[in-house]
Amino acid sequence: MRRVAGALVLVCISCSGPSAAATVPSPTPSPSPSPIVFGAPQFRALWVDAFHDGIKSPAQVQKLVADAHRANINALIVQVRKAGDAYFNRSDEPRATDIIGPRDFDPLASVIRLAHAAIPRIEVHAWLNTFFAGESSQVYVQHGDVWGNRADDGSTSGYLDPGVPEVQIYTHKVFMDVAKNYDVDGLHMDFVRYPGTGWGYSPESVALFMLETGARTVPWSGDESWKAWRRARVTAFVHDLHDDLKLEHPTVKLSGALICFGGGPVTAADWPKTSAYSSVFQDWKDWLTKGYLDFGVPMNYDSDWSGLEKGWFGRWLNFEKDSGFANRVVTGVGAFLNYPEGTLAQITRVLAPSAQGNSVLGVAIYSYGSTSVYGTDDFYGSPDLASGLPRQPYNDGITDQAALAARARVFNDVFMIELSEPDYYRDVQLGWVATTPVFTQPALVPSLPAS
Repeated sequence: MRRVAGALVLVCISCSGPSAAATVPSPTPSPSPSPIVFGAPQFRALWVDAFHDGIKSPAQVQKLVADAHRANINALIVQVRKAGDAYFNRSDEPRATDIIGPRDFDPLASVIRLAHAAIPRIEVHAWLNTFFAGESSQVYVQHGDVWGNRADDGSTSGYLDPGVPEVQIYTHKVFMDVAKNYDVDGLHMDFVRYPGTGWGYSPESVALFMLETGARTVPWSGDESWKAWRRARVTAFVHDLHDDLKLEHPTVKLSGALICFGGGPVTAADWPKTSAYSSVFQDWKDWLTKGYLDFGVPMNYDSDWSGLEKGWFGRWLNFEKDSGFANRVVTGVGAFLNYPEGTLAQITRVLAPSAQGNSVLGVAIYSYGSTSVYGTDDFYGSPDLASGLPRQPYNDGITDQAALAARARVFNDVFMIELSEPDYYRDVQLGWVATTPVFTQPALVPSLPAS
């Protein structure tokens, strides 16, 4: 909300004697701040990834909270563990190397302090990559020979294997320590899954599977009992973390970034056919149905300008609204894949009720550092990828990477305005494009069902 500070006008009165001072009127008291007018409760979250600016310096944190306030965002999902590192000081893992500022600058603590002091208050959810640690991380260097996930051909990719009990214990502690040491509103799990069907072949994991199931040979990747076993390992992690959080830190919400590859299921009976369930062993339908997540964030990352992907987006959205757990869903949209007006249109569809009258809790936007095809280095840094966009040349003749990055920052800043106010931007082919805001009033975060 914008506030205009009142000006105190001092009137100089000519006077000829000492008694004139008594005629000066008393100053008028400053008016009380106008009460905030809220819209309906609605989750309006913004992912803040650690690969771009956002929380890496005190100045970035101040700008982030100011931008969120301007956009009527009420929840920040800030990435504080991207690859076995820490954007917070109270950690057993190494401090991230790209933090800017003195050693006592704590990015997570700084975000919490400013966001919680904002009026209205902004929630802070600590986003941690779960089973992905990167092969150069301290944990992987020290334990990757046993804990590292392996494919059926023996290759590695920086993932830890959920089938190894020590991986679950270690990663569980990383999450619980954040809840213990920081006043976070929530913990957000990303990469809480396997890389794909052909993964999970660390020797200890396979040996444990064979011991528990009686299998006499190493299973092939499509073996249904082997798939079920791996799926259960991921679910066990989520379930245990949820239960411990509710016991020790009951106000901290547990959420997860959920896979939505390709076309979504038409009905709940189609769920086993999805990539989430059958390929990466992330049974998030079960997690939401049983309350293992306080809320889930399905990553509906689709391009609105693609007819095929627009259809995928609609199918997933219908499933999220009408499958009986909409009161635990905050739908994620991939702004980085869209033109600004396309993202705003997707947000509008997310927030509208389904034909059956069901609504999700709200929306999450990916991401603060990549708000459109103009604002992400996924496109301006890759001419081949950018060539697939429908509107060309979108870079206005700019080829220098530094200039493209500067232009991206402008588009990202303007997007914060477009969320809450009518605005426009200049497109090379279309000229001035008007945008319609989606968050015209502040909103409180909605209450969540008990879990």
